[in-house]
Amino acid sequence: MKMTYETGLLGEDMAAVWLEEHYGMRLQESRYRNKAGEIDLIMLDKDYIVFVEVKTRISGRPGCGLESVNRRKQQRIARAATLYLMQHKMLNHAIRFDVIEVRDDEFLYIPNAFQPGGMFYR
Repeated sequence: MKMTYETGLLGEDMAAVWLEEHYGMRLQESRYRNKAGEIDLIMLDKDYIVFVEVKTRISGRPGCGLESVNRRKQQRIARAATLYLMQHKMLNHAIRFDVIEVRDDEFLYIPNAFQPGGMFYR
């Protein structure tokens, strides 16, 4: 089966619900776009604003979606997050960048997956 745009949107919706149910996060925005890029989910986790990259996979080995969040993708997400924080006057808030892979009904979740500036945890 081929990956479609609709499959990706479904994965994002599933990830948001899963994060709410398992971690008590609250969805602030989904599919946020600005001139710097796109952020799949913006969640609130207690005092943290969490920018979540969702990778939906229907084939391949587990973890391959997480590996696709390379340095270039991380930089785009970080730039988009910075603009979001500026636009919403939230520059002093604690933030985190998470990545979640959705595969059928399974979730591979990495909180604090990377830091702007290049630290990436594999």
